[in-house]
This record gives sequence, structure tokens and C-alpha cells, in this order.
Amino acid sequence: FAMVASVAQADEADEQLDPAALFRGATEAMAAGKPNEAIAKLEALGDRGVVDAVVSYDRGLAYALRVRAGSEQPGDLGRAAHGFEETRELTSDKHLATDATNALAAVRSEIARRRSRAGEPVEIEHGFSLGRSIVELMSENAWAILAAVMGLGLAIAIAVRRAIQQGRGRVAATTSAAIAGGLLVVTAVLAYAARDARLHLREGVVIAPNARLLDEKHLVIDRVAPVPEGVRTRILEESGGFSKVTLAGTDGYLQSSAVLPLAKR
Repeated sequence: FAMVASVAQADEADEQLDPAALFRGATEAMAAGKPNEAIAKLEALGDRGVVDAVVSYDRGLAYALRVRAGSEQPGDLGRAAHGFEETRELTSDKHLATDATNALAAVRSEIARRRSRAGEPVEIEHGFSLGRSIVELMSENAWAILAAVMGLGLAIAIAVRRAIQQGRGRVAATTSAAIAGGLLVVTAVLAYAARDARLHLREGVVIAPNARLLDEKHLVIDRVAPVPEGVRTRILEESGGFSKVTLAGTDGYLQSSAVLPLAKR
């Protein structure tokens, strides 16, 4: 019996050290309907610095599964939303992104339903500004490639214009140069904006139910409704256990424990 116990302890120690074993154990735990065990293993992966879209997706599923199983703990819906938001941020797989989007919609629908029953505002997703939405249409590399193509088109148009001294060809070259030049400026700005967002933009998801937005003195801002669990927010700075965030155009502070940052690729 002592030998069996030693082997079991060794296997458990190996699992705690091996990310692949942790992930496999989390998957088996979810399949067996053990969300607490799955959550513990998936969170352990995060503690080891593992950043992976599938791990984030499974973590979101594990928290959602605990809610469905009736053993919900405060913040589970917010953490589920965080997992699915992080999946969308990390993945380049369209199918996984679609699954995460659908799961996120289901989680936020449940949050909205609960808020509606409590007589609170049901708006959960504040959305991005128009400029941010345009930047998010393509990746940083895609905008950079498009800018390079526009630069090449501008160079060709200028060369053709110089080679043709008169006639419709010169007019066409001039028009093409003007269009390519304008698009070059736009795509270069968007590429820079995408790069700046990748390097400096920090976002997170509120995981505390009905957190209150605080002012600079860390007092509750009365005119602002409680912040919905699961809402995505921009993190401006962190200090002294508080995070300065912006929500729907309003800046304020939340306790840092109420906001879980999103990992990036």
C-alpha cells in the first residue's frame, strides 16, 4: 500500500509540473462533470504563464459549467466571460472565435436576465468606438501589408505619370497616384494604431457582481449605475490595489481584484 501511495503521489506531482498533464486532467474533469477540479487545473496553467486560446476557452466553459451545476460562486459568470473574451483575443481560428462569441453571448444573456429581474440596467457590452472598430477589422500585419501595397501603387503611378507627358494616360496616372497616396496615409495610420493598441492598450473584464465605480478619492460615484459583471473595460493604470478604468466614456476606479486583465497574443 505504501508503494501504491508513493506512485500516486509521484503521478500527482508530475501533473502539477507538466502543463500538458494539467490540461489533460482539466479536460477529463469537465467531461466527468467536475468543474471545481477543472477550474483548479486551468487556473494552475495560468499561474504557470500558459497563454493559449484553447486553455482560455476551456476555462470559460469550466466556470459556466459550475454555474449550470448549481455550485456557482460569486464572480463565476464574469470569469466565464473573461475566458471567452480572452479566447477571441488570442485565437486566429475562426471556428474557435465563433464558438467563443456564441458562448460569451449566452453568458451575458444570463447576466442581463439576472440584472433585469433585480431592476438594474441590462446593458452589458458597451462596445468599441468607431475608430477602434475600424482598427479591429484587420490585424496589424494586414494593415501594414495593405499600406505597403498602396505605397507600391503610388510609386508606380508616379513613374507612369513622369513617363507620359500628356493625354488620358497622364490623367489616369495622376488620379491613381492621388488615390493610392490617400489610401497609403489611411492604411499607415491604421497600422500604427493597431501596433499601438498591441503594445499599450490594456483591457480586462469585470468579474465582481455589481461593482461600483469610484472617484479619485475612492468614493462611490453616485450618478453611475453598478458595473455589470462580465463587461469588458479598458485599464488605464493600476496602483494601490485599485485600477483606473474607462466604461462607456466614464473614467473611474475599481478594486484591482474586480478586474481581470486580458492576455494578448
